[in-house]
Amino acid sequence: MSELLELLRKGDRAAFEEMVKTYLALIKRRAMKLAPSWQEADDLVQESLLRAWLKVKDFRGESSFGTWWLRIMENYHIDTMRKKRRSPHVSLQSLEERDRHKIKPPAWLEGCASEKKWEKEEIRRCLEEAFSKLPAVYGRLIVQKELKNMSYEEMAAQLACTVEAVRCKLYRARKQYRVELMRLLGQCDLMPS
Repeated sequence: MSELLELLRKGDRAAFEEMVKTYLALIKRRAMKLAPSWQEADDLVQESLLRAWLKVKDFRGESSFGTWWLRIMENYHIDTMRKKRRSPHVSLQSLEERDRHKIKPPAWLEGCASEKKWEKEEIRRCLEEAFSKLPAVYGRLIVQKELKNMSYEEMAAQLACTVEAVRCKLYRARKQYRVELMRLLGQCDLMPS
């Protein structure tokens, strides 16, 4: 174990991957207890994995790697919860009327709008409901990028993180929004045929 620990401290990728394989199931179980949804649990695991890799040289071996990784994940989760409490949830209802009309349905939805089954009011309701199901940080990112046309650099400065982290989170936000929207449109029988 001391040999593996030395390799870890040197930033050896294979040693890190070996440790990750050993403790990943434990980390995932804990993330599922911390997060309200599987998507957020997955985000917790991914973010903690990245943070563990970036801090692996600081790992002293006073506890098991799994315990150390859990602590990183739990600290990140606590920080995230604090930020959520400080920043109010963003919803479409809270947007000013002039900003609301800027949210457009996907391109494939626009082309089918003339068909009877595409009731604009129902589609708007699905868009708003899908948006409301997003975590606050995801909703804020979408609003900043799509409605306020902020650059990635401006968004990163506001969130006190890297541009790459903003890109990654925005990708996840759009993906989750798309999944929620498709699910809601399917429930309302509004999916394109």
